[in-house]
Amino acid sequence: MPTEPAQIAIVLFEICLLLSGAGLALWVGFNAGARARWLGTNALPATPASLSNFLLATVLIFLTGFAFQATAQLWVGPLIASAADHQGLALFVYSVANYGGALVAWKVMFPSLRRSWMAEPEMPAAPQLRPLPWAQAGRAAVGTLLIALPVLSLVSLGWTHVVEQLGLPVVPQDVIAIFASTRSPLVIAAMLLVACVLAPIYEELLFRAGLYRFCRQKLGRNAALLISGAAFGALHGNWAGFVPLAVLGMGLAIAYEATGSIRVPVIAHGLFNLNTVLVLLSGLPQLAK
Repeated sequence: MPTEPAQIAIVLFEICLLLSGAGLALWVGFNAGARARWLGTNALPATPASLSNFLLATVLIFLTGFAFQATAQLWVGPLIASAADHQGLALFVYSVANYGGALVAWKVMFPSLRRSWMAEPEMPAAPQLRPLPWAQAGRAAVGTLLIALPVLSLVSLGWTHVVEQLGLPVVPQDVIAIFASTRSPLVIAAMLLVACVLAPIYEELLFRAGLYRFCRQKLGRNAALLISGAAFGALHGNWAGFVPLAVLGMGLAIAYEATGSIRVPVIAHGLFNLNTVLVLLSGLPQLAK
Protein backbone atom coordinates (compact mmCIF):
# COMPACT_ATOMS: atom_id res chain seq x y z
CA MET A 1 0.00 0.00 0.00
CA PRO A 2 1.31 3.51 -0.79
CA THR A 3 2.27 5.45 2.32
CA GLU A 4 4.43 8.34 1.16
CA PRO A 5 2.83 11.50 -0.32
CA ALA A 6 4.73 10.97 -3.59
CA GLN A 7 3.44 7.41 -3.82
CA ILE A 8 -0.13 8.48 -3.16
CA ALA A 9 0.24 11.15 -5.85
CA ILE A 10 1.50 8.53 -8.30
CA VAL A 11 -1.42 6.23 -7.52
CA LEU A 12 -3.92 9.04 -8.05
CA PHE A 13 -2.18 10.03 -11.26
CA GLU A 14 -2.31 6.45 -12.57
CA ILE A 15 -6.01 6.22 -11.68
CA CYS A 16 -6.66 9.44 -13.60
CA LEU A 17 -4.78 8.05 -16.61
CA LEU A 18 -6.77 4.82 -16.52
CA LEU A 19 -10.13 6.57 -16.20
CA SER A 20 -9.25 9.08 -18.93
CA GLY A 21 -8.11 6.28 -21.21
CA ALA A 22 -11.23 4.22 -20.57
CA GLY A 23 -13.42 7.23 -21.37
CA LEU A 24 -11.49 7.98 -24.53
CA ALA A 25 -11.68 4.34 -25.62
CA LEU A 26 -15.46 4.36 -25.13
CA TRP A 27 -15.77 7.58 -27.11
CA VAL A 28 -13.79 6.13 -30.02
CA GLY A 29 -15.80 2.92 -29.84
CA PHE A 30 -19.17 4.67 -30.00
CA ASN A 31 -18.19 7.52 -32.36
CA ALA A 32 -18.46 6.30 -35.94
CA GLY A 33 -16.21 9.03 -37.32
CA ALA A 34 -13.43 8.45 -34.79
CA ARG A 35 -13.74 4.70 -35.17
CA ALA A 36 -13.44 4.95 -38.94
CA ARG A 37 -10.43 7.26 -38.65
CA TRP A 38 -8.49 5.05 -36.25
CA LEU A 39 -9.60 1.59 -37.33
CA GLY A 40 -10.58 1.93 -40.96
CA THR A 41 -7.84 3.95 -42.61
CA ASN A 42 -4.54 3.12 -44.24
CA ALA A 43 -2.33 6.21 -44.41
CA LEU A 44 0.83 4.21 -45.08
CA PRO A 45 2.58 4.45 -48.43
CA ALA A 46 3.35 1.13 -50.07
CA THR A 47 6.86 -0.23 -49.59
CA PRO A 48 8.61 -1.35 -52.77
CA ALA A 49 10.81 -3.88 -50.96
CA SER A 50 11.06 -7.49 -52.04
CA LEU A 51 11.18 -10.11 -49.28
CA SER A 52 14.87 -10.84 -49.88
CA ASN A 53 15.87 -7.19 -49.66
CA PHE A 54 13.69 -6.63 -46.60
CA LEU A 55 15.34 -9.55 -44.82
CA LEU A 56 18.77 -8.36 -45.92
CA ALA A 57 18.12 -4.89 -44.52
CA THR A 58 16.88 -6.34 -41.23
CA VAL A 59 19.94 -8.56 -40.86
CA LEU A 60 22.25 -5.64 -41.63
CA ILE A 61 20.55 -3.51 -39.00
CA PHE A 62 20.81 -6.22 -36.33
CA LEU A 63 24.40 -7.13 -37.17
CA THR A 64 25.59 -3.53 -37.21
CA GLY A 65 24.01 -2.87 -33.82
CA PHE A 66 25.55 -6.08 -32.44
CA ALA A 67 28.98 -5.14 -33.82
CA PHE A 68 28.83 -1.69 -32.20
CA GLN A 69 27.77 -3.22 -28.88
CA ALA A 70 30.48 -5.90 -28.99
CA THR A 71 33.07 -3.22 -29.68
CA ALA A 72 31.87 -1.18 -26.72
CA GLN A 73 32.06 -4.25 -24.49
CA LEU A 74 35.64 -4.90 -25.54
CA TRP A 75 36.72 -1.30 -24.99
CA VAL A 76 34.97 -0.34 -21.78
CA GLY A 77 33.54 -3.60 -20.41
CA PRO A 78 36.15 -4.11 -17.66
CA LEU A 79 35.85 -0.48 -16.57
CA ILE A 80 32.05 -0.70 -16.33
CA ALA A 81 32.20 -4.00 -14.43
CA SER A 82 34.19 -2.36 -11.63
CA ALA A 83 31.93 0.70 -11.31
CA ALA A 84 29.14 1.27 -8.80
CA ASP A 85 25.70 0.65 -10.31
CA HIS A 86 27.50 -1.30 -13.01
CA GLN A 87 24.30 -2.92 -14.26
CA GLY A 88 22.65 0.42 -14.98
CA LEU A 89 25.83 1.83 -16.50
CA ALA A 90 26.22 -1.24 -18.71
CA LEU A 91 22.60 -0.94 -19.81
CA PHE A 92 23.18 2.66 -20.86
CA VAL A 93 26.53 2.23 -22.64
CA TYR A 94 25.74 -1.01 -24.44
CA SER A 95 22.24 0.14 -25.43
CA VAL A 96 23.60 3.37 -26.86
CA ALA A 97 26.15 1.37 -28.84
CA ASN A 98 23.58 -1.15 -30.06
CA TYR A 99 20.85 1.33 -30.96
CA GLY A 100 23.37 3.79 -32.37
CA GLY A 101 24.86 1.14 -34.62
CA ALA A 102 21.42 0.00 -35.75
CA LEU A 103 20.41 3.58 -36.56
CA VAL A 104 23.64 4.05 -38.53
CA ALA A 105 22.67 0.99 -40.54
CA TRP A 106 19.15 2.37 -41.01
CA LYS A 107 20.36 5.75 -42.23
CA VAL A 108 23.39 4.59 -44.25
CA MET A 109 22.72 1.04 -45.46
CA PHE A 110 18.92 0.91 -45.61
CA PRO A 111 18.52 3.88 -48.02
CA SER A 112 21.03 2.23 -50.34
CA LEU A 113 18.89 -0.89 -50.43
CA ARG A 114 15.79 1.23 -50.96
CA ARG A 115 17.37 2.88 -54.00
CA SER A 116 18.03 -0.59 -55.39
CA TRP A 117 14.36 -1.51 -54.85
CA MET A 118 13.34 1.52 -56.89
CA ALA A 119 15.42 0.20 -59.76
CA GLU A 120 13.39 -3.00 -59.88
CA PRO A 121 10.72 -2.48 -62.61
CA GLU A 122 8.06 -4.50 -60.78
CA MET A 123 8.44 -2.41 -57.64
CA PRO A 124 6.60 0.95 -57.86
CA ALA A 125 8.08 3.93 -56.06
CA ALA A 126 6.37 4.70 -52.75
CA PRO A 127 4.68 8.10 -52.49
CA GLN A 128 6.10 10.39 -49.81
CA LEU A 129 3.81 11.71 -47.10
CA ARG A 130 4.21 15.16 -45.57
CA PRO A 131 5.55 14.75 -42.02
CA LEU A 132 2.91 15.15 -39.35
CA PRO A 133 3.66 18.30 -37.29
CA TRP A 134 5.17 17.48 -33.91
CA ALA A 135 2.32 19.11 -31.98
CA GLN A 136 -0.29 17.09 -33.85
CA ALA A 137 1.78 13.92 -33.50
CA GLY A 138 2.11 14.59 -29.78
CA ARG A 139 -1.65 14.87 -29.32
CA ALA A 140 -2.24 11.65 -31.24
CA ALA A 141 0.48 9.92 -29.20
CA VAL A 142 -1.08 11.00 -25.89
CA GLY A 143 -4.45 9.69 -27.05
CA THR A 144 -2.84 6.41 -28.10
CA LEU A 145 -1.18 6.04 -24.69
CA LEU A 146 -4.37 6.84 -22.78
CA ILE A 147 -6.37 4.22 -24.65
CA ALA A 148 -3.57 1.67 -24.33
CA LEU A 149 -3.16 1.90 -20.54
CA PRO A 150 -6.54 0.48 -19.40
CA VAL A 151 -6.44 -2.14 -22.14
CA LEU A 152 -2.95 -3.24 -21.12
CA SER A 153 -3.91 -3.30 -17.45
CA LEU A 154 -6.72 -5.76 -18.15
CA VAL A 155 -4.59 -7.83 -20.52
CA SER A 156 -1.76 -7.94 -17.96
CA LEU A 157 -4.08 -9.25 -15.24
CA GLY A 158 -5.45 -12.00 -17.46
CA TRP A 159 -2.10 -12.99 -18.93
CA THR A 160 -0.39 -13.08 -15.53
CA HIS A 161 -3.03 -15.55 -14.37
CA VAL A 162 -2.44 -17.71 -17.46
CA VAL A 163 1.34 -17.66 -16.97
CA GLU A 164 0.95 -18.68 -13.32
CA GLN A 165 -1.39 -21.53 -14.25
CA LEU A 166 1.14 -22.76 -16.82
CA GLY A 167 3.87 -22.75 -14.20
CA LEU A 168 6.01 -20.24 -16.09
CA PRO A 169 8.09 -17.63 -14.25
CA VAL A 170 6.30 -14.37 -13.48
CA VAL A 171 9.28 -12.05 -13.15
CA PRO A 172 9.85 -8.52 -14.43
CA GLN A 173 12.03 -7.77 -17.40
CA ASP A 174 15.73 -7.45 -16.59
CA VAL A 175 15.66 -3.76 -17.45
CA ILE A 176 12.87 -3.15 -14.93
CA ALA A 177 14.86 -4.88 -12.20
CA ILE A 178 17.92 -2.79 -13.08
CA PHE A 179 15.92 0.44 -12.84
CA ALA A 180 14.54 -0.63 -9.47
CA SER A 181 18.02 -1.42 -8.07
CA THR A 182 19.99 1.55 -9.44
CA ARG A 183 20.74 4.34 -6.96
CA SER A 184 22.82 6.86 -8.91
CA PRO A 185 20.66 9.75 -10.22
CA LEU A 186 23.08 10.26 -13.11
CA VAL A 187 22.89 6.61 -14.17
CA ILE A 188 19.09 6.68 -13.83
CA ALA A 189 18.94 9.77 -16.06
CA ALA A 190 21.17 8.01 -18.62
CA MET A 191 18.93 4.93 -18.57
CA LEU A 192 15.88 7.18 -19.00
CA LEU A 193 17.47 8.54 -22.17
CA VAL A 194 17.78 4.99 -23.48
CA ALA A 195 14.31 3.85 -22.38
CA CYS A 196 12.37 6.92 -23.45
CA VAL A 197 14.25 8.13 -26.53
CA LEU A 198 16.67 5.68 -28.14
CA ALA A 199 14.71 2.47 -27.59
CA PRO A 200 11.40 3.89 -28.90
CA ILE A 201 13.09 5.30 -32.01
CA TYR A 202 14.89 2.05 -32.76
CA GLU A 203 11.98 -0.27 -32.02
CA GLU A 204 9.39 1.80 -33.87
CA LEU A 205 11.56 2.04 -36.96
CA LEU A 206 12.15 -1.70 -36.83
CA PHE A 207 8.72 -3.03 -35.88
CA ARG A 208 6.28 -0.43 -37.18
CA ALA A 209 8.03 1.40 -40.06
CA GLY A 210 9.79 -1.81 -41.06
CA LEU A 211 8.07 -5.08 -40.18
CA TYR A 212 4.46 -3.88 -39.86
CA ARG A 213 4.50 -1.77 -43.00
CA PHE A 214 6.07 -4.58 -45.02
CA CYS A 215 3.65 -7.25 -43.75
CA ARG A 216 0.70 -4.85 -44.12
CA GLN A 217 1.27 -4.62 -47.83
CA LYS A 218 2.15 -8.27 -48.44
CA LEU A 219 -0.20 -10.09 -46.03
CA GLY A 220 -2.94 -7.66 -45.02
CA ARG A 221 -3.71 -5.75 -41.87
CA ASN A 222 -4.68 -8.51 -39.44
CA ALA A 223 -1.68 -10.70 -40.22
CA ALA A 224 0.63 -7.67 -40.04
CA LEU A 225 -0.74 -6.73 -36.61
CA LEU A 226 -0.25 -10.25 -35.26
CA ILE A 227 3.22 -10.78 -36.72
CA SER A 228 4.67 -7.40 -35.75
CA GLY A 229 3.02 -7.48 -32.33
CA ALA A 230 4.24 -10.99 -31.54
CA ALA A 231 7.76 -10.12 -32.71
CA PHE A 232 7.73 -6.99 -30.55
CA GLY A 233 6.62 -8.96 -27.49
CA ALA A 234 9.13 -11.75 -28.11
CA LEU A 235 12.05 -9.33 -28.47
CA HIS A 236 11.77 -8.40 -24.79
CA GLY A 237 12.38 -12.01 -23.75
CA ASN A 238 9.94 -12.16 -20.86
CA TRP A 239 6.99 -14.54 -20.49
CA ALA A 240 5.08 -12.28 -18.12
CA GLY A 241 5.27 -9.36 -20.52
CA PHE A 242 4.92 -11.16 -23.84
CA VAL A 243 1.18 -10.76 -24.50
CA PRO A 244 0.81 -7.25 -22.95
CA LEU A 245 3.76 -6.02 -25.01
CA ALA A 246 2.38 -7.71 -28.13
CA VAL A 247 -0.92 -5.89 -27.58
CA LEU A 248 0.97 -2.63 -27.06
CA GLY A 249 2.82 -3.24 -30.31
CA MET A 250 -0.45 -3.78 -32.16
CA GLY A 251 -1.87 -0.58 -30.70
CA LEU A 252 1.19 1.37 -31.81
CA ALA A 253 0.85 -0.13 -35.30
CA ILE A 254 -2.80 0.99 -35.47
CA ALA A 255 -1.75 4.52 -34.48
CA TYR A 256 1.00 4.46 -37.10
CA GLU A 257 -1.39 3.36 -39.82
CA ALA A 258 -4.12 5.81 -38.83
CA THR A 259 -1.81 8.84 -38.88
CA GLY A 260 0.77 7.75 -41.44
CA SER A 261 3.49 9.18 -39.18
CA ILE A 262 6.13 7.18 -37.33
CA ARG A 263 6.39 10.11 -34.92
CA VAL A 264 3.13 9.08 -33.25
CA PRO A 265 4.17 5.58 -32.11
CA VAL A 266 7.66 6.82 -31.22
CA ILE A 267 6.25 9.46 -28.86
CA ALA A 268 3.58 7.13 -27.46
CA HIS A 269 6.19 4.42 -26.88
CA GLY A 270 8.49 6.87 -25.13
CA LEU A 271 5.67 8.13 -22.90
CA PHE A 272 4.67 4.56 -22.03
CA ASN A 273 8.24 3.74 -20.98
CA LEU A 274 8.50 6.99 -19.02
CA ASN A 275 5.29 6.24 -17.14
CA THR A 276 6.51 2.72 -16.30
CA VAL A 277 9.88 3.98 -15.05
CA LEU A 278 8.34 6.72 -12.90
CA VAL A 279 6.07 4.14 -11.25
CA LEU A 280 9.08 1.92 -10.56
CA LEU A 281 11.11 4.78 -9.11
CA SER A 282 8.20 5.66 -6.83
CA GLY A 283 8.57 2.29 -5.10
CA LEU A 284 5.28 0.91 -6.48
CA PRO A 285 6.42 -1.73 -8.99
CA GLN A 286 3.05 -3.48 -8.78
CA LEU A 287 1.57 -0.58 -10.78
CA ALA A 288 4.07 -0.90 -13.62
CA LYS A 289 2.47 -2.12 -16.85
